Amino acid sequence: MSLTEELASFAVELDAGALDDETSRAVRRAVIDSLGVTVAGTRHPAARIVVDTLRALGRRGSATVVGSTRRVDVLGATLANGVMAHVLDWDDTLLPTRLHLSATLIPALLATGESHRWSGAQLSAAFAIGFEIQARLAKAVSPSMPDRGWHGTGVVGGVGVAAAVARLLGLDTTRTAHAIGIAASGGAGLVATFGSMSKSLNLGRAGAVGVESAYLAAGGFTSHPDIVGEGGFLRMYDDEPRPAALLDGLGSRWAVLENGYKPYPCGVVAHAAIDGVLQLRAQISPSDGLSALRLQVPPETARLMGNPEPRTGLEAKFSVRYAAAVAWVDAMVLPEAFEDQAVSGPAYRETMERIAVKVIPGLAQDEARIEAETTSGSSLAVHVEHARGTAGRPLTDDELQAKFLTACRIGGNGNGPQLLCTVDQLERIAVSEITALLPGDGGLDAATIDEEKAR
Repeated sequence: MSLTEELASFAVELDAGALDDETSRAVRRAVIDSLGVTVAGTRHPAARIVVDTLRALGRRGSATVVGSTRRVDVLGATLANGVMAHVLDWDDTLLPTRLHLSATLIPALLATGESHRWSGAQLSAAFAIGFEIQARLAKAVSPSMPDRGWHGTGVVGGVGVAAAVARLLGLDTTRTAHAIGIAASGGAGLVATFGSMSKSLNLGRAGAVGVESAYLAAGGFTSHPDIVGEGGFLRMYDDEPRPAALLDGLGSRWAVLENGYKPYPCGVVAHAAIDGVLQLRAQISPSDGLSALRLQVPPETARLMGNPEPRTGLEAKFSVRYAAAVAWVDAMVLPEAFEDQAVSGPAYRETMERIAVKVIPGLAQDEARIEAETTSGSSLAVHVEHARGTAGRPLTDDELQAKFLTACRIGGNGNGPQLLCTVDQLERIAVSEITALLPGDGGLDAATIDEEKAR
């Protein structure tokens, strides 16, 4: 079979029983984390703009929009919920490719699963498969793809979603290969959008493209039968792609087991530095002031998180100096610090003036060394080998649940404890039992766009 057919066959023919207990648990962790950050994301202005725009364009239907009691069509819900899932940059991240895979998959699978009354067990298997295909595609073309300016999740996200939804629709290998091909043509997203609302739109679009592609293929729509191989998808993003990464061990080991969960709502390559600052902050007397803070970080941190003077909350998510200042001032890093009005706070700005960043080649993406000097003359240093939440230092279930409940509080959803219990029984429930708990009060019901004028 061709490369695309191999992936399609894996997607539709794998027995759901192939997921062992450890992999099923990893899927549940991904689902609960993604739901939490999506609920929290309902408070972001980007969420309101997207939801209002969908309504103004007449996108009505039966699919749940997180944080709203009003409903839209399946593609609209996938788009909107995908934006919410990623807009806080608090969602899961798979290293070394830095992909945010749940934010494309969960909104798509919830919207389609609710519509078709699929089970949680079906969602679980489809999620693991879609996650695997996305991860392997990214591995085959990284780091060339992001180095060329492509936002990896926006490029490969739709392909994995298309394969996952094709499985749920019961498509055969041939039609699933076409679904993959259709989605590959719609993949997009640029690194240049980082620090703006469009970064999260890349993921919302990827999910919606994946859903649309699977439904088109189900109706007989065609594409290149081997888009991944002979069709040139891999060569588009890497002059020397590694196709072996797509098939080696496929179905016997699962990328979701290596997934990482962010304790802090900003770029993951700043998390080791934040960890180090928090460790040093806890060791210094409250009466002692900060004289200097030196961050030694890997090249990826400087390249992706090097904004020296962020002006907005979204820009601040890509400033390691700002994130470190928040950690020092607040002794924690929560989404509130990345709201627009917080970024100009004098305490953060004054602390940023005392922070210097130095690139150390050879440091891993989840590694950092931090030195602090106080006004009393003391000096402390720490080496963070692995950032909290990464595969090398994973969050415990208790820590992940605490993050989830915090996210529900931020998003105004009082169903947090019930959602935890529901997702814990994922393989024994219907998808609609999850979506029933998601409308909440995200402040999205009062439209701000004149729908008649928009039409």
